Amino acid sequence: MTVPLPAHLTEYLTNEFNSTPAEWRFCLRSPGRVNIIGEHIDYTGGLVMPAAINFAIYFLARTIEAPEWRLHAVDLNEQITLPLPLGGRTGTLWADYLAGIGVQYQDQGQFLPGLEIVFGGDLPRGSGMSSSAALEGGMAFLLNELLNTKLSRPALAALCKRSSNTYLGIPSGIMDQFASLNGSTAGPIILNCQTLSSEPVKNALDGYGFLLVNSMVSHNLSDGAYGQRVAECQQALEVIQSEFPRVTHLSATLPDQLQSVSERLDDTVRKRATYVVEENRRVGRAVMALEAGSSTEMGNLLNATHAGLRDLYEVSCAEVDFLQSFAQDYSGVAGARIMGGGFGGCTINLIRNDRVQDFTRDVKEAYDERFGITAECYPVVLSGGTDFI
Repeated sequence: MTVPLPAHLTEYLTNEFNSTPAEWRFCLRSPGRVNIIGEHIDYTGGLVMPAAINFAIYFLARTIEAPEWRLHAVDLNEQITLPLPLGGRTGTLWADYLAGIGVQYQDQGQFLPGLEIVFGGDLPRGSGMSSSAALEGGMAFLLNELLNTKLSRPALAALCKRSSNTYLGIPSGIMDQFASLNGSTAGPIILNCQTLSSEPVKNALDGYGFLLVNSMVSHNLSDGAYGQRVAECQQALEVIQSEFPRVTHLSATLPDQLQSVSERLDDTVRKRATYVVEENRRVGRAVMALEAGSSTEMGNLLNATHAGLRDLYEVSCAEVDFLQSFAQDYSGVAGARIMGGGFGGCTINLIRNDRVQDFTRDVKEAYDERFGITAECYPVVLSGGTDFI
């Protein structure tokens, strides 16, 4: 085992099964992800720049004779048993993320064996690091090995997306699962969400790293808001395609094409489309900024993305806006933005390495004074994708 399991998982194995990790047939690590730039445009076929990170969910699994899955969510102190073959949703979301992946394999004609699965880790839930993608990707990777289906990592990401869309009814894009499964220690990846082509990006920024600041809030305004944004983008695309039929996806729209149909879009849909078109272009500029080692340009792009998410896409909130504004004005922070689905969660901050400690202290103090909430800060290290350990 090249990566040590979190201590609480090893303790759980000892207490519940009187066993060690070595006695389990499969042991794997499925990382969370950050998205450096390219937010909310994966489902419009846009360019995104995600990276797998050092926070992860760990799976231990072994086959059992009984025709069922025994699932142990250690971090939640919850267990559930699912009879095989798998059927409809259970109503327990974490279990449905895993069951949905199994259903995808069933639908391909695979016979699912009985399994006992223990999982948990150090990936904070609700922080925008995509614990859901880590769950899906880890389960898909495990079954791919167990069933010897030989699916590629991009194909596994597509399977995970299909599960989210069809089994869970979540109209998500593919970025989160793709990043978790395909991450690299060498740097972020640039992913074309329309073609699923990807390539590594050279990070030439010297003396800077990424720090997440968790607002510790998740507002109920987010209920249904994701699907609403997807629908609004589709409305914009249909109007654009009526004039420019060769535009296959919203992120491919040119600024002058959007301008020419803007009067046919209502105010809300126009704002959503404007953000998408601008953000897709920012990602291309971010690649050049990273490869040129320009922290100033990269920071400016992050700040511009936040402004777009706040004012045009309208997925921010007061707490996160405060964190972003504080960071933008702080010496040593090149730029910051909200990361993830929105209405709470984390900001991602491009910060000089020698300022992390001071900034962490100061932002937590200011945030607590303003909202009475203790923020959490996570320096992130880019990591490899899902794999056995």
